[in-house]
Amino acid sequence: MDAEQKKMLSDGAAAVASVDSSANNKVVSTVWNGYDCVFSNDDYLKKLQNGDIHHGQNAKAEVSTDNPRMSFRRRGSRRSLDDFGWLRQLDLRSDVPSIEEIRDWSFDTLQFEEDILVEVFISMLEFYDLLKEFNLDRETLKRYVFAVMHKHRKDCYYQRTDIEGEVSVIGTTANASEEDCKSSDNGHHVFCEYHNWYHAVSCAQACFLFLTLGGADQFLESKDIFCIIVGALIHDLDHPGTNNDFEVKRNTELAQKYHNDSVLERHAISEGLNLCARNPEFDWLKSFDNVEDRKYVENYITEAILATDPARHATIVKEALAFVEEGPKAYDSVTSESLSESVELTQFDRANLKHRLFIGRLFLHSADISNPLHASFDVARDWAVRVTTEFSKQASKEKELRLEVTSYMDGLDSEYKIAKVQISFFAFMVQPLFDAVGKLFPNLSHLNDWGEANCDGYREVIAACEKERGEG
Repeated sequence: MDAEQKKMLSDGAAAVASVDSSANNKVVSTVWNGYDCVFSNDDYLKKLQNGDIHHGQNAKAEVSTDNPRMSFRRRGSRRSLDDFGWLRQLDLRSDVPSIEEIRDWSFDTLQFEEDILVEVFISMLEFYDLLKEFNLDRETLKRYVFAVMHKHRKDCYYQRTDIEGEVSVIGTTANASEEDCKSSDNGHHVFCEYHNWYHAVSCAQACFLFLTLGGADQFLESKDIFCIIVGALIHDLDHPGTNNDFEVKRNTELAQKYHNDSVLERHAISEGLNLCARNPEFDWLKSFDNVEDRKYVENYITEAILATDPARHATIVKEALAFVEEGPKAYDSVTSESLSESVELTQFDRANLKHRLFIGRLFLHSADISNPLHASFDVARDWAVRVTTEFSKQASKEKELRLEVTSYMDGLDSEYKIAKVQISFFAFMVQPLFDAVGKLFPNLSHLNDWGEANCDGYREVIAACEKERGEG
């Protein structure tokens, strides 16, 4: 790395811990907020030249969680210091959308009553006629999906008006106790701004779009498609609103049970599959009465959900880049440590289980971090304030428990800082991944354009803040 590149990296010292080139300069590995990231070398150099790699989160500040933030059915926002008006004011829809609406990039799960999303999920499976193909009882599946909904933490911005003129508050995380923060079956006793039922359906719908509009379904068997959509729905089941590192630092029962490895992902897999085992009324797995088919479904869902662990991000991107650079034949033999020369790019081999499983892993991880790419900046910004609020609450809990504070979660107390971290997250994590996705599936190549447009929206927020402070 030359002196000019090093200088350009200096502003991102908090984000970049190391930069190593490998694989004949085709891949650059770096670290963003403790997560391993991978770029193609050309893309990384381009970011450096454009000044896109920077980080604006060096400042530290105490984050107050004294004031609950709620809305009336996400309508008539009750203003607080950390809302910034980014949470939209919505009357939630109680109608079931058509499959044409669901199969559109503008679809927004946050617009709907939570129960309606059960039908949205089943509609995606019915689009592929999977209930009929696998002899899945619709009512059994519906009961299962409702159980999954109730096993997710409540959206703390969700309210109902049960009596005209009176608001029934379902919950807020603002005053959640330490006991409530534990990863256990607390049902609706714990509330999450981000890792809730809406995020689950959002990820399933993103996968549905990758499959249908992205054209990836042609490379998959019906069982794979089923596993991808179901896996996306349950990938964060019983998520406590804090991350794996928080579980490990507290040495929780889950961390011990799963040996500090993908703790919450393994917990979600266990909870999702055990719903079938514990209650015959939820047991859609019984439709796969062939032992091999049942094992296939369980293993595919397991591997796909494990890929959503952010610690596996670099591995996923390296595998995708291996496909992009050299094609499936090379991917069959590479270990993602290096890329060899000049192997002709070919399509995925539908007969190759490894290829099909790779698509599932790639799509679940991609869907999990796809909110910054939404076609609407208002929707992307809504999700952004949700996830950063969860981050802030985790940082506060870490301080209270005298744990090491996760630096990138601390100090997110202004829209300026949130806008900065969203641009950085896109540059380091989202854009490199979806660059590879777009090359593998050209019908998805436009998604990063929407991400760039949303970053422009955040840049406007930053410019306005700097102007107000007299920095412009």
